[in-house]
Amino acid sequence: MQTTNRVRTGWIAATLFSVFVMGALLGRSFTLLTTFNPLSMAEMSPSTIRSERASDISSPADLKPLATFWEVRDKIKRNCVYPIEDDTKLTYGAIRGMLEALEDPYSRFMTPEEYKEFQSESEGHFSGIGAVLDRYKDAETDEWKIVISSILPEGPASKTALRPQDEIIAVDGKSVEGMPLSRVVSMIRGEAGTTVKLTVRRKNQRDPINIEIVRGDVEIPVVEYEMLPGNIGYVWLRNFNRQAPAKMRQALEDLKAKGMKGLVLDLSLDPGGILDVAIEIGNMFVGKGPLVWIRERGAEPEPIMAQGNPIVPPDVPMVCLIDGGSASASEILAGLLQDTNRAVICGQHSFGKAGVQTVIELNDGSSLVLTTAVYLTPKKRDISQEWAKGKRGVKPDVEFPEPDPEQQGSYTEWHEQQKKRALEVLRQHMAAKAAAQG
Repeated sequence: MQTTNRVRTGWIAATLFSVFVMGALLGRSFTLLTTFNPLSMAEMSPSTIRSERASDISSPADLKPLATFWEVRDKIKRNCVYPIEDDTKLTYGAIRGMLEALEDPYSRFMTPEEYKEFQSESEGHFSGIGAVLDRYKDAETDEWKIVISSILPEGPASKTALRPQDEIIAVDGKSVEGMPLSRVVSMIRGEAGTTVKLTVRRKNQRDPINIEIVRGDVEIPVVEYEMLPGNIGYVWLRNFNRQAPAKMRQALEDLKAKGMKGLVLDLSLDPGGILDVAIEIGNMFVGKGPLVWIRERGAEPEPIMAQGNPIVPPDVPMVCLIDGGSASASEILAGLLQDTNRAVICGQHSFGKAGVQTVIELNDGSSLVLTTAVYLTPKKRDISQEWAKGKRGVKPDVEFPEPDPEQQGSYTEWHEQQKKRALEVLRQHMAAKAAAQG
């Protein structure tokens, strides 16, 4: 299989979130649409940068809340038995408290150090276990849970018994109950070659499971592609970073030049990426109509329209493979292909992340991530809404079996089975089309 580019990473990504800049509160902000926490993600690059002055901040209409805050701050500084050496610690703690009050797992704050780390990781230089984590509130218990959203086949976790949807209840024997996701991430991450023990709870199993994972570096391709028997093209898009459009274009043009008669587009485990990259790639398959709708607070949805020059001819049958790790920008593309009847969607339901966040760089070098909008599919579907109990996201046209929690095989083996099933769906689709044409 050919790979068009490889990115060094060792992902232990935290919450899934998408980022789309609507404007800046202060400092500068940039446009991203991805599913990774800024403390632990790779391949996120600025799309749009716009600087604004601090004077652009609106004046407070009611100073009473600020007066109360300042009074508490003063009492702490004067009377706390433990002296406060750094005022910034109080300020950042208050900011995190405000964001926590939103009960939005996707809104968060990064210190200057954390933001620098994020920027460094955007270049793909870090190590971990190779898993994507998510934090959500259980509707029945009203408790926050941290679960494994997906496992990267190149990572150390894929070689262990860890499975998607496992709930993390402890790290190295320490309970994570009530912890913010960023703290759990920091506990799991570490230098390559070191070991971390996760205690997880698995659906339909009574006893917790202890899993030891040796951290390591992971090398992840942006795009993988090959021509399969019968002139069927196969493209696995791994994330929507800045390199993805050129790599996708290269893959599709190469396959088309070799006489591609059908295409399997694989979005398995693709956590997303940059919004305008998703739009650019969507244009490679769909030539007219809205690609996606963006709805800001208090406003009607606004469409982003196709540009009318797809690379893949409309008469080339397509199947799109998704799973629970396909999120955000992946869901934009899968939803587009489904709503326009451009491809048969198969696999498992996708993650179901439609929230849009703004990432704002603040004047002291820290940054704020704030949910500001949602995106909708071309038919204005909100994929974050449940369509069955416990299920949201893009619903496959052809649903494949979920992985067997008792099976001890690797994710790579399971993914190969999914790939074979997708190929069979495409071959059936191509045979039916040939029969209809006589």
